Amino acid sequence: MAAEREEDEHRRRSEFMQAITTEHFVLQSARSLSGTEIAIRSSLYFTTLSSAVVALALVAQVSRLGEAFRIFPLVILPVVFFIGLVSYGRMLQNQMEFIIYGRSIDRIRQLYAEIEPSRAHYFQSTQADGAALAALGLFKLRWQQFLTITATIAIVNGVVGGVFVALVVSDVLAIPGWAATAAGAAVALLIAAVFLRHQWQAWRRLQAALGR
Repeated sequence: MAAEREEDEHRRRSEFMQAITTEHFVLQSARSLSGTEIAIRSSLYFTTLSSAVVALALVAQVSRLGEAFRIFPLVILPVVFFIGLVSYGRMLQNQMEFIIYGRSIDRIRQLYAEIEPSRAHYFQSTQADGAALAALGLFKLRWQQFLTITATIAIVNGVVGGVFVALVVSDVLAIPGWAATAAGAAVALLIAAVFLRHQWQAWRRLQAALGR
């Protein structure tokens, strides 16, 4: 009877390790896909933006800075801004997923470490190492957000929105160039600030949900 219980326990343990190994693989694959999508979307946005700038330069040469040159950016810049907006939103989701998957993988790695406690130090703990780095001030959340690709998208997209507003104000109100530039700069700063604040709040909500 004792042998049967021991055999059953061994079977359950073996099945559990197979299941947890499969879960580790699934999480790692999902995390890799999130990182890949971030790279693809950022590349799509900046490729679109650079193509729009090149097209604008060509239109300027062909039209000799005429009416077509004034109309073209009013058509293309809203498209670029929209792509930046949706890219920012999706990449922020991808970043959240990336962190959540990483925390789940870390829990599994801690389980691996419990198999042989004397060698547990070979398994890196993101929570422990993250806490140590935070204590050194290397990962302050408020400043860390400026190092993300979403922050880059936010700032660049703010400039795109500011340029569009400057062009519209200049054409509609016929105000001096310096005034249109000032209005565009103000709008660019406002858009970037809104994006960054949204990202900051999203990071704080995730931090609270994960208990860190």
